[in-house]
Amino acid sequence: MLIVPLSKEVGWKNPPIVTLALVLINCFIFFVFQTGDNKAWMEAEIFYVESGLARIEVPRYDTYLANEKAARQPTEPTDLDDEEAVHARHFQMERDVRFTRLLMADRIVSPDEPAYENWRRLRNDYEAQRACSVAFTHGLRPAFPRVSSFFEYMFLHGGFGHLLGNMVFLWILGCMLEIGAGRLFFTGIYLIAGLLAAGLFYIVYPTSTMPLVGASGAIAGLMGAYTVLYGRKRVSIFYSLGFYFNTARVPAILLLPVWLANEAYQLFFSGASHVAYVAHIGGIAGGAILALAGRHLVGSVNPDRFEEAPRDKIVPLMDQALEHMGNLEMDQARERFEAILEISPHHPDALSHLFNIHKLNPASAAFHETTRQLLQSRLKDPETHSQAIELYQAYGKITHRQALSIPLYLQIAGVLVSRGDAAEAEKIVMAVFKKKPQTPGLPSILVKLAKAFREQGELGHWKHYRQMVCDYFPDSAEANIISRT
Repeated sequence: MLIVPLSKEVGWKNPPIVTLALVLINCFIFFVFQTGDNKAWMEAEIFYVESGLARIEVPRYDTYLANEKAARQPTEPTDLDDEEAVHARHFQMERDVRFTRLLMADRIVSPDEPAYENWRRLRNDYEAQRACSVAFTHGLRPAFPRVSSFFEYMFLHGGFGHLLGNMVFLWILGCMLEIGAGRLFFTGIYLIAGLLAAGLFYIVYPTSTMPLVGASGAIAGLMGAYTVLYGRKRVSIFYSLGFYFNTARVPAILLLPVWLANEAYQLFFSGASHVAYVAHIGGIAGGAILALAGRHLVGSVNPDRFEEAPRDKIVPLMDQALEHMGNLEMDQARERFEAILEISPHHPDALSHLFNIHKLNPASAAFHETTRQLLQSRLKDPETHSQAIELYQAYGKITHRQALSIPLYLQIAGVLVSRGDAAEAEKIVMAVFKKKPQTPGLPSILVKLAKAFREQGELGHWKHYRQMVCDYFPDSAEANIISRT
């Protein structure tokens, strides 16, 4: 059974930096340091058989098994000429922590034996070759634990397929949790859950001699945190039952028992496997507990990361509107453009097309309102100021009775001044002054107008508008500044 959460695309305006870094670190370690792992392991096993080390240790292990009181049945001696049988017995021996500890303590091959010196030399050579495997050296071996291996193991992988599967899940879950819960909290969950996964594996399999490697324990922690942080919020998931797959919307918290049950089922009923299901269970439970304990530290998470992507209704409406315009069906086109503006009130293309439709009836209130909205939209962005001025000039030619708001006129005048068109700005400013002389913002635009005329060498206009500010707005900040200069 496979259950994968789904979310909208990650926006690169707020990229999942930590998730990307973790993926790159895992890939870097695998491709740079672990490329020779399998080769080192195979060469060590070949050395074990061909060097004669197997002929010293394997018979002693056969004797050890035969003498074990707990042996359920007699152990047949290993045929040392059967290479496959020797490898199988050696693998069994390596997993026998009690025998291995006795062997390394010189209690299987004692120093007073004639074969000891040769055995010790071969054993040291074998250990050195096996140490060339990064996974074996730095993976977590509960029977021979090192504190650092509880951290190192989560950045190592047993093969490319192992790496690829983990990195896909890390990317899917990491992107959502990092953007939704914050980078610091996300990083803490990932690393601590990885430690908790290793801890449970160590407790359950204290005598395991084989190295535990892989990021899946930490990733399982992200799965557990995901279910708690988004609780009853309905999230999109993809699920597969092998022969059937689909998507669904379910409360996130329901995934916690499902994921735990699935790992438990695999642990007890899937038979022999190299997958560390116990570590997965430890990671999921650990991540859930960490999220529950630390939720008050991050407050509310960002729900947008888990909302179902809204269906784009604007594109089909725009297509329909343009088709109606092409057929000269202006009323139908207008209805579609107005529907777009209900969804996106400042949609520039819809406003532009509505302006072209309404200008056929320049006396209508709709024409003036559409012009006002389109001008406001274009005046917000300096990159569209030129379009705003062109629109205003076209508006002035079409109608003989303008009906824009005074603040909008002053905005247009300000843009004209900044573009060096002081004469055109002067017409607008003086029209506003005559109609409503105490309009807020007039002193500021008059000062800008005066400055523009001075830059053009028209000192008479410069002095005139500075004097206007002092005469009509004596209490303004602009008048106070002029009086000091």
